[in-house]
Amino acid sequence: METVNRKLIIFCFLATGVASVGVWLLAGGKWATEPLKISYKVTKTGLKVTQDNSRGTSAFLDRLKSRLTQDTGKYGIFVYRLKNGVGYGINEDEIMPAASIMKIPIMVAATKKLNLEDTYILRDEDKQTGSGPIEFMDAGTVFTVNELMQNTGLKSDNTAAVVLANMVGRDYMPTVLTDLKMASSSFSDNTTTARDVGSMWVQIYKNYLTPLKDDLKNSIYEDRLPAGLPSDGLEVMHKVGTGDRVWADAGIVMPQIPNPNSQIPSFEPLVIVILNKDVDPDQAGKTVPEITKMIWEYESNVKQ
Repeated sequence: METVNRKLIIFCFLATGVASVGVWLLAGGKWATEPLKISYKVTKTGLKVTQDNSRGTSAFLDRLKSRLTQDTGKYGIFVYRLKNGVGYGINEDEIMPAASIMKIPIMVAATKKLNLEDTYILRDEDKQTGSGPIEFMDAGTVFTVNELMQNTGLKSDNTAAVVLANMVGRDYMPTVLTDLKMASSSFSDNTTTARDVGSMWVQIYKNYLTPLKDDLKNSIYEDRLPAGLPSDGLEVMHKVGTGDRVWADAGIVMPQIPNPNSQIPSFEPLVIVILNKDVDPDQAGKTVPEITKMIWEYESNVKQ
């Protein structure tokens, strides 16, 4: 049998007592009967922006917030100047329904993995109700990938988007979201944030502008961002999102080739994202163009 080291036992007992008193003192003289509180700093992921309040951005955001309080539902807004990386937003990191805005990553995936001249034969089981004309076409109709892309972008056709997603493979879509810097988005849940959608448009502007531009301009849904912008001198590359109490839009506003007769001031491409949830569609139908107009007027008076 081992000999008990009495001195060691006494030392450990005293050390434990001293440590307990120390913890008590550090806690402000209170024993741990209250919940432990931990302070931490959250580091946001996704598109990093430069905050610039020198030109009244805070006051402008207050105006936007005041306008939004007049409506039901919640909005996520994000604005980003592509030239200098200055951006701002409201609820820009809140998870929102992506609705048909998630069709853009599908289109990006198609440009990466498919040949535009490849063909697909429509099946009855492919047909999706909702937006777009393809659900009413006969099984056996042949589409090129290019035609499916056009229907997805310009007509927000649900069937075309589903067919393209199946062609590229749904397991590939999370990789595409990563490539587009959509750190907080989920393809399977069809959710995103205003910041993520802004990140997506930045990547499209840098890497996919040529293959996607014609399929995302002059769509059959021009009643949101474009309705709040001047009709002359601008190109608006955008994608709407419509769903149950969702009436959203997001895109890039770009200058057309300079027109000496245009009243549009010189500016750099601008990303505008307006997401929402739980809205009244009739209200949102007025609010989204109005918010777009407010953003445009503010940006037109800011030296970029």
